[in-house]
Amino acid sequence: MRASTIISVLALVLTTQCFANEKRILQKEITGLQMTFFGHQCNLTLVIKFSFWNLYYYGTFTCPQWTDIEGKSEERFKLTATMAAMEQFLKKGIAKGLFKFRETTD
Repeated sequence: MRASTIISVLALVLTTQCFANEKRILQKEITGLQMTFFGHQCNLTLVIKFSFWNLYYYGTFTCPQWTDIEGKSEERFKLTATMAAMEQFLKKGIAKGLFKFRETTD
């Protein structure tokens, strides 16, 4: 068997294993930020993950002492992941009647 054939088969097998194990992605918590939001202590967590050769930020925004609402996001950029998680939290809060739309825009 030729060396090039062996290398090609080996590369194919290793690539297939990498994609089969895509659930095992590089994960690292990069931000765990606490802030005051409408007078309540809230947490923003961003986790960086690498999946299918792309970098993603998974954001979570919660206020555990105030409500069980959780805003989540999955974006390619840190700022958009942060904004999307907070926006989802606000939308869920408005839908639940926790606060009004007018309060969120002032």
